[in-house]
Amino acid sequence: MIIRRFVMVVLVLFSVPVFGAELRLSLRQAIELALTNNPELRSARLDLEISRASVDQVRGNYDPYIQVNSNFSHSEQPTATPVFGNKSENMSAKVSIGSQIPTGGNVSLNFDSSQQESNSTFVTLNPSWNTSLGLNFYQPILKGGLMDWRKDELKKKLNDYTQSELNLKSKALEIASRVEDAYWSLVRAKLEYEINQRSMERAESMLKLTEAQVRAGLNPQVALLQAQANLESVRASLLRGEASLRQAENNLKQLLYFQTEEELLDTNIIPTDMPAIEEYHFDRSEFIEKSMLKNYTIERLYLNLDNMNISNRQTRNQLFPQLDFSSGFSISGLAGDSDPSTQLIQTGFVIPNPYPTPQPYMLEYRTLTTEESEYEGDYFDALNRMFDGDNFSWNAGLVFKIPLGNRAARSQVKISEYNLQKAELELSRQRRIIRFSLDSLLSDFDSAYRAWEASRKARELAEKSYQIEKRKYELGMSTQYNLLDQEQQLKEAEKNEIAAVIEYNKAIGRIKRAEQGYLEVGGVSGISVPMISGPSLSAGGLSGLGGMPFNLSQLPSGVDLNMLKSLGINLP
Repeated sequence: MIIRRFVMVVLVLFSVPVFGAELRLSLRQAIELALTNNPELRSARLDLEISRASVDQVRGNYDPYIQVNSNFSHSEQPTATPVFGNKSENMSAKVSIGSQIPTGGNVSLNFDSSQQESNSTFVTLNPSWNTSLGLNFYQPILKGGLMDWRKDELKKKLNDYTQSELNLKSKALEIASRVEDAYWSLVRAKLEYEINQRSMERAESMLKLTEAQVRAGLNPQVALLQAQANLESVRASLLRGEASLRQAENNLKQLLYFQTEEELLDTNIIPTDMPAIEEYHFDRSEFIEKSMLKNYTIERLYLNLDNMNISNRQTRNQLFPQLDFSSGFSISGLAGDSDPSTQLIQTGFVIPNPYPTPQPYMLEYRTLTTEESEYEGDYFDALNRMFDGDNFSWNAGLVFKIPLGNRAARSQVKISEYNLQKAELELSRQRRIIRFSLDSLLSDFDSAYRAWEASRKARELAEKSYQIEKRKYELGMSTQYNLLDQEQQLKEAEKNEIAAVIEYNKAIGRIKRAEQGYLEVGGVSGISVPMISGPSLSAGGLSGLGGMPFNLSQLPSGVDLNMLKSLGINLP
């Protein structure tokens, strides 16, 4: 990555002029500059990462766990019956491995181990070791069960991720649309500025011609004043055009992202692409079908509807009464140190005194002899006895609970079903709107093409009429007023042709983006086609702008353009 950035920096230093220089940009390059570090697009990319993390979170809810518990206790307490002992020590450890299961329950495997030691006379194993290994299972059968909850939750999060992906695509094409509009607006402003420059040249030529005619006595002195006034009027139009050009350039700059705003403000952007001047052909039926199928809005609504269907199914499950099943199985073992001994203990009974002493009665004593325990052994013996399986325990049970009336769950189901119906209605409404919008898009495209053809013919007629009127004026067969009128009509016709071809190219861009799934609202601007009198004469096309290759500058790391292309976003 570092080497790649270094190479880009070197390319920029040798290919792109720095502050105060001209930056030649094609439409595609302008869109790439806008997308590379656009904060809106980066925010949408973060939303995509959040959705991806949410998917991992749902998957992680079913990850198995390991739990270890340990405890040590020591107790010394005074007692009135020393035979039961007054001192004890206990150590225990428990290891559990468990996991939730997709059906809503859980399962766990538990291993318990403990050691007890006491000075009680009645403890035959001292110290003793207890071990147990158990398997526990819990599963809701009705409410909270009967369905793959993990699969449903994962499906909802995957749908959310797909929606975030669609939002990213839509945002990228939205930015591309704004850049394209700003780019063509800059092209239009530049071409109109060139028209004003040519108009300025014609006004200066007319002034020189008028001065010569006034000196020759072919025109009155007032004609010279009119020519001078026309020159100043054209100069004012040129200044307004220059301001419009700067405004259009700044509008495009606002959408581009360099390292610093100063770098961008000190750079003059020169658009190198010219609007297409040929008819764009495509299959209209295929366009409608493809645009409806890939439309981002419709896709998002379908995904939302799928999530609501899942939620509705989960909500309906809450109508069932609670019936939970639980069971457990375990095996256990025991071992310890057995110490056989003989002890004299009091029974607590009073008996006649058989001895020749003054006391007639005495407490009864008995001799207690302990035998060696069958559980004699150490900790490993306790483990072996556990795995022998001779000490096996099990349990099973059911819990049943039913709310009387169950109004809360029933109301929640109704709300869920109503929201589902609303989502279906919204999907149907949006499909209808988009279908008509696509038809309007095609109508706008046709109107833009016809407007361009009409404006082109109007410009050709205006150009021919101006040439004829100019020749007549040079021969003294026409008035200055007629020539100025024809010159004004020619300028308006040239601007109308530029506006029409720009609108036509914007319409082409909207068609292409609609095929990718992004449908934008747009129409053909009002274009006036002036009435031109005079013979027609074919003329040349629009003047072009030179271009040169451009390498992206050393921009901060942002959105990867290759990632956008992998999502199916095609740049112009």
